[in-house]
Amino acid sequence: MRTTLFFLIFILSSSITALYAQCEESMIQQALKDMGDSQYIKDFTIDLKSPQKGAKTVGVTFKVILNSKSHYKFTMANGRTNASEVIMQLYDGDRLLVSNFEGGKMYKSTEFICRTTKVYDLNFSFKNGEEGCAAAVLSLVKQYSEGEMGF
Repeated sequence: MRTTLFFLIFILSSSITALYAQCEESMIQQALKDMGDSQYIKDFTIDLKSPQKGAKTVGVTFKVILNSKSHYKFTMANGRTNASEVIMQLYDGDRLLVSNFEGGKMYKSTEFICRTTKVYDLNFSFKNGEEGCAAAVLSLVKQYSEGEMGF
């Protein structure tokens, strides 16, 4: 009896660990694969849970420093059990600069050419405040010279 109980607890804890790892590592690997030839900079793990049953999640915001004369790519990968895909929005203060959700259509990646070096807000959420997990990768597509940018 004791051996059976120990075995059940071991199997249960292993499956919970596997589910948690699925929410992180496999999605990061998928986003890295989807980023193509661009140069990896940083990855982000998004794991939003409702604080109470029936309550809505809000989102999570990361601060990122982006350099001027740089072409960046943001690549997202979603958890298999998500009700909707993750929405990524890059803000400069209150001004939305770019999002992977444009014109009612969701994109797996989006790109941004930075003209001013500063700290930007990178926000992730799900439609209608739903729960979900996802991963995103920030990568560098190209670094421009002064003459190429035209400023």
